[in-house]
Amino acid sequence: MKVTDELRQVLALSLATNVGALTFKKLMEAFGDIGAIFKGSAKDFARVARLPKTFYREIKEPDLIKKADAEIAKAQAYQVNLLSILDPLYPALLEVIYDPPILLYVKGALPDEATLAVAIVGSRHASLYGVRMARKIAAGLAQAGVAVVSGMALGIDSAAHEGALCQDGQTVAVLGGGLGRIYPPQNKKMAERIAHKGAVISEYPIEMSPRPEYFPVRNRIISGLSRAVLVVEAGEKSGALITVDAALEQGRDVFAVPGNADSERSNGTHALIKQGAKLVTEASDILNELEMNFENQTQTPQTFLKEKRSFNLSPLEEKIFSLLECEPLLIDTLIEQSGLAVQQTISILSMLEMKGAVKELPGKYFARNH
Repeated sequence: MKVTDELRQVLALSLATNVGALTFKKLMEAFGDIGAIFKGSAKDFARVARLPKTFYREIKEPDLIKKADAEIAKAQAYQVNLLSILDPLYPALLEVIYDPPILLYVKGALPDEATLAVAIVGSRHASLYGVRMARKIAAGLAQAGVAVVSGMALGIDSAAHEGALCQDGQTVAVLGGGLGRIYPPQNKKMAERIAHKGAVISEYPIEMSPRPEYFPVRNRIISGLSRAVLVVEAGEKSGALITVDAALEQGRDVFAVPGNADSERSNGTHALIKQGAKLVTEASDILNELEMNFENQTQTPQTFLKEKRSFNLSPLEEKIFSLLECEPLLIDTLIEQSGLAVQQTISILSMLEMKGAVKELPGKYFARNH
């Protein structure tokens, strides 16, 4: 792991009080780059909307960088890599969700951007049927070169990881605590095997103990890393359905395995099927559906990220550039949808034109310069 000032600063921000994806994005838009945040004055921070009054003092506190350096030392001791959202290797699918983690702790290696990933989630208290189906479908996906993503909980999650591992396939486990506090503890050996063939990851500091409120939050990462989510056994109030909610918000496909009609374990999955989730009994059902959807997709998140990086866009330039994904837009529409001031929008559009990212069309329309 290469430790740069940028990585130390992103890590420091991640350790600050109440700094998540949205606050980080707000700071980057206001200051332009990570280094400028730490050099900013009290007046600079006062101009950033809805920041706590104590935030400036916390950022200027020397102990914050010391905490970051201590966390880096822990990561190195655990053989864990740190991956910031500013790193070109940050997962493209995850980067474009509404609230991506600004830092990932990674033990092992994440699948590359060319590898299709599918999440498999479900009940911790799974039946033998549910475990069998999760293993079978995960194994089929792994045989086809698909990475299987799950949360390494007991039940369906563990069965999904096992199914991928038995085919020597890639699998990713997203934890609800630090990588130095593997949970559940009986899955420590599994975590080692996963890290060998894929990755065990978390957004939480190395020695952060898992807490009940962390698991629903991490579910957005499970779906965010994946092109689709498969639910195998879930009751009406199963935590797996939180992953489904995140998946739908992120524009992911949702699949479900049917169970016994009179089993409470299957009430959630049956409700999903009634609401339009694709019914799945084998891996090929997912593969066929995703292949068809990819053929109809105009632009993948990976393509967007490659374009963004090739033009070296700032956060504000990225904001305007992303609005032009589907069709040309009037400058008035760009001003309205971006929420930026008129002169600021004009200035950004000029810069985007100079970089060759956009072009002006007749009638004050702007479009991407493909």
